Amino acid sequence: MTRLLLVCLCALIAIPSLARAGDSYTDAIESIEKERASFAARSRLTAADSASAESKLVAAVGRLARHWLGTTWGLGLPQSSTPKVGKINCGTFVGRILEDAGFVLNVKKLQRQPSQLIIESFVGRSRMKKFSNAAMTKFLADVRSMGPGLFIIGLDFHVGFLLQTDRDLRFVHASYITKTVVDEPAATAIPIVTSKYRVVGKILSPKNLEAWIKRRRIQIRGNW
Repeated sequence: MTRLLLVCLCALIAIPSLARAGDSYTDAIESIEKERASFAARSRLTAADSASAESKLVAAVGRLARHWLGTTWGLGLPQSSTPKVGKINCGTFVGRILEDAGFVLNVKKLQRQPSQLIIESFVGRSRMKKFSNAAMTKFLADVRSMGPGLFIIGLDFHVGFLLQTDRDLRFVHASYITKTVVDEPAATAIPIVTSKYRVVGKILSPKNLEAWIKRRRIQIRGNW
């Protein structure tokens, strides 16, 4: 079996329209927290509430990620917690975005784990899709079949997010190719195209949404 994916870099999909003009990173975090708290205050969540929460959380991740574009990629300590300041690797980028979006998790532990374990921490083994030496056409078609939403993708030595809409599949990551956080089409992204092993998990399950709304800790698997 192909070895577990190592966490070094990260990818996340972001939609340009999600970044608001004049919107600071602190403003974005505070706005997202208000939205989370509004769901938490409800006595019960309807199906429509859950769909709305998922939509808002996907938008929130994209909104936060846009602030990080152009930030320097780099390994070693210290790792940045502020966009455009210092350096950030892929695992830290994934953890930082999720934490700033309102998930309760240990970012330092997450960034040290193989990417397969990062994904498993959010979706479990049964909801991961693994691809070994798969053609890009098959990989893209299978991801498309999973429907729109937010994904974490792990590669041979990389981890990050995918954001899929009805028309697009984007990959935004702290790139070891460009040495910065970038937003690019998943279909032509070098880290995806050249990776022998790919694993994908769609992370916003009802369980994840409830954990976000009620601020329940996500237990990160692995002992690195």
